[in-house]
Amino acid sequence: MPGPDRAAVETQLQRILASSLFSGATRLSRFLQFTVTSSLEGRRHQLKEYIVGCEVFDRRDSFDPRIDPIVRVEASRLRLRLRHYYETQGRDDPVRIDVPKGSYAPAFSVSRAASKLPLLPRKLESPPSLASIAVLPFADHSPEKNQEYFCDGMTEELITALTKVALLRVVAAPSSFRLKGRSQDIRKVGDQLKVATVLEGSVRKAGERIRITAQLIRVADGSYLWSETFDRRLEHVFAIQEEISQAIVETLRIRLLEGEMASLLKRHTNNLIAHHLYLKGRFQWNMRSEESLQKAVDYFQQAITEDSNYALAYTGIADASTLLGNYGVAPPTRVRVVSKVAAQRAVAIDASLAEAHTSLAHVLATYDWDWPGAEEEYRVALSLNPAYATARHWYSITYLAAVGRLDEAFSEMARARELDPLSLSINRDVAILLLFQRRYDEAVAQALATILLDPTFAGGYWALGLALEQKALYAEAVEAFQKALLFSHCSPRMMGALGHGYALWGKRKEAVAMLHELESLARNRYVSPFESALIHIGLDEREPAFEWLQKACDVRVYELVSALIDPRYDGIRADHRFHSILTRIGFGAQNQSAT
Repeated sequence: MPGPDRAAVETQLQRILASSLFSGATRLSRFLQFTVTSSLEGRRHQLKEYIVGCEVFDRRDSFDPRIDPIVRVEASRLRLRLRHYYETQGRDDPVRIDVPKGSYAPAFSVSRAASKLPLLPRKLESPPSLASIAVLPFADHSPEKNQEYFCDGMTEELITALTKVALLRVVAAPSSFRLKGRSQDIRKVGDQLKVATVLEGSVRKAGERIRITAQLIRVADGSYLWSETFDRRLEHVFAIQEEISQAIVETLRIRLLEGEMASLLKRHTNNLIAHHLYLKGRFQWNMRSEESLQKAVDYFQQAITEDSNYALAYTGIADASTLLGNYGVAPPTRVRVVSKVAAQRAVAIDASLAEAHTSLAHVLATYDWDWPGAEEEYRVALSLNPAYATARHWYSITYLAAVGRLDEAFSEMARARELDPLSLSINRDVAILLLFQRRYDEAVAQALATILLDPTFAGGYWALGLALEQKALYAEAVEAFQKALLFSHCSPRMMGALGHGYALWGKRKEAVAMLHELESLARNRYVSPFESALIHIGLDEREPAFEWLQKACDVRVYELVSALIDPRYDGIRADHRFHSILTRIGFGAQNQSAT
């Protein structure tokens, strides 16, 4: 049988890369695309381990395959993933692409079962009907109703464990928690979150005993696929979570890839006290207020005191601390040190933890301005867990967008939203990406859609105000910023945004009043110098604007990450002093073309 022509192979390559098995696997997709393209272009003889390591995995010229086995390891993973693709979604595909063992050059063949099918693009098959799930927050049925943190923590840990299963689509925790406390129609939940199954349950704790019930429900007809009650001592909670995870995989008849069972059942601590403290920290983290983030850091610190090798607790410290800096409520200089040390410790303890690499990447991007280092860590995180929505979200907004790769940023953010469709921060940042692309009408529409998810979400009104002021709808922008200020309990970030809006509107008196309020507030708490700089930019007062921007640069405020593409800087972008700031951030004046 003759082999497929180039067009057929290229069509098959795009089909594979768009499949659910490869669309989230960044490293494997890059590996496959590079080897296939090289072969089609007559460069098969160049596909040696050294070349692949440098071209695909960004290794330096000093790369030694005898010491660093990354190419061999990833090639094994690629072969396994391709095999599973052709056993499931690609079983009827007309062209096969394989990577023979002992070689990195792919082999192309026409499938005998499909040799008579036209070699044209077709709509990809959907994943198996039941291979998607939302885990709803477990209900607290304890007599004292004081186990909400435990219920939420169990929910989140089940979600995290299930994301390690490549053939299962799992809705991320923030979207699940958006449905917390509501009376749910399972069919509506399935439609809203685009899943075929839902897990729900309850927790009842009395003394040292705990009763956990769980039911796996088919969305289509509301029938129970599996149900169980676990009545045990509290120290058996880890085993219960493992049994629930296993039962879901077995009930949905999901074939686990190599190593996935170990990941599914992995315990990050055996210390029950440390585990409870970590769950309390996650509960506070999910509330996302200044006070709750501070409490989260305290709980994570206590968890580490109980178990100094609890990697997830270190990631909690890193993430909560960086958000305090990102929100402008803690000095970046302090945040940078605490977060980086915690993230590096998490990676040192468990280098296979996607959360740890994501935490480190976030610090490297937002506070170190180490762009190559940040990208590498984000890529490692996504190769370890392609379904980790936070990694995709932060990779999009703090790296890809920041360096001007906006099309790639949109692609990553779209995947993040697919994994976490009801996340307020992801939906807000879709609007921010539209803003960065100067698509202001679409940014307004997306900000309004975000507000519909939660009419008290300050970030939605903030994004709306940013888009409206770029459309010169200053009165409407100011109104949006006023609501953002109200719902954020008068955060300095929203005060700066409001002052900037007043300034653009020509309301100089009101803008100057906001400057005075920020000055007064700074006597009692940290206030980012960026807020004053922003208002002076709006007032077109260059000298004080750059004085404050230099101060912001000195302490590495979060808002400078977007300096290359944020339209709020457009009025001063041609000034040589702004070029100097871009250079300090690591972009350089030559990168302005990215806008």
